[in-house]
Order: sequence, then structure tokens, then C-alpha cells
Amino acid sequence: MFSQKGQESAPFELLIAIIVMTFVIVIGFNALETLNRETCEGNMNQNMELIKSAIESVVKNKSKVNVSYTLPNCYNDAKSGLVIIERNDTTYCSSVCGGSLAQCTILQFSSSEPQFTETKCLRISSATTFPTSSDSCPTDILGQSIDYTAVDWKDLREVGENIGIFTSVDPGQYTLLRQSNLFSNAPIVCSYKVGSG
Repeated sequence: MFSQKGQESAPFELLIAIIVMTFVIVIGFNALETLNRETCEGNMNQNMELIKSAIESVVKNKSKVNVSYTLPNCYNDAKSGLVIIERNDTTYCSSVCGGSLAQCTILQFSSSEPQFTETKCLRISSATTFPTSSDSCPTDILGQSIDYTAVDWKDLREVGENIGIFTSVDPGQYTLLRQSNLFSNAPIVCSYKVGSG
């Protein structure tokens, strides 16, 4: 009698075991996906901090800095972009930069797939320019035989097709150098991309 009862409950116990195992597998995959997403966002955040520090250092110290911008492999070039933009909005600038700023310069990364946006406040003058002309940014001052091209980090371009994502900084190796201007105190930062000419 006990043996018959055990045989009747065996399929039910097997069904419960399958349900529990499926639940554990689903939870495990969700945890891995969350971990991968957070790792990717962390890598992008760290890269943005390095770029932010490089720009601020060059503007304040009139120095030369080498910086690299790499897009983590979880983001697609055609669906994401890094921009430097000016904002004239006290509410926005105060929330991003703190204090009561009416105008601010921000570094912003956006991706449509996976959806992610990160914003950093650049503590630089809003008059800072990133010119590309050879008069403002001559390449011979770098004194190396490497191919350099000056690029404008404020020149917005739309990526992809109608997804509303813009970029002004392309992935690559850069040398940032502040130039002096006798006629203006506005910072001029030459952003030289290595190997793009």
C-alpha cells in the first residue's frame, strides 16, 4: 500500500522538481544579464571619467594629455554616441553640476540599444572651443611622425537612422592640447585624433 502511494506521488514530485529547476535557471539568466549590463555601464562610466578629467586638466593646466575613448562591446557604434554640449538651463545645469549655474558644459553618452544614458558635468568655460583649422591646431607642434588630425568635439552628428542619438566624439586615441590665443581668454583645446588623417 505504501509502495503504491509512493508511485502515485513520484510524478507530482518530479513535476515540482522541474518547476523549481526552471525557476532557478530563469533567475540565474536574469542575474547574469543584469551583471553584464551593469559591468558594461560601469566600463562606459569609467571611460567617461577619464575623458572628463583629461579635458578639465588641459583647460585648467594648459597641458597636453593623451586619452583613449573605447566603446564597450555591448554598445553599437550605429546606436550610441558621446557628445559635448552646452546647456543654458538653470534647472538642468543645477541638477547635473550642482550649485546654481545658468549655463553648463556636459559630456553625455546615450545608447538606444541597450538603452542607457550617462551625463557628466565638465568644469570648464562654456566658451571652450575644439577647432580643426590648421591655424588654430597645427599638427607639426606635436613633434612626432604619427598621423594626427584635429577634430571638433562639439560638432554634433546623428548616428544611425532616425533614432535621435547624436555623437561628436568618435572612439579612438586622442592627444588634447590647449592653445593660447592672444586675442581671447576663451580656452582653445585642440583634439588630435591619432591615425585618422
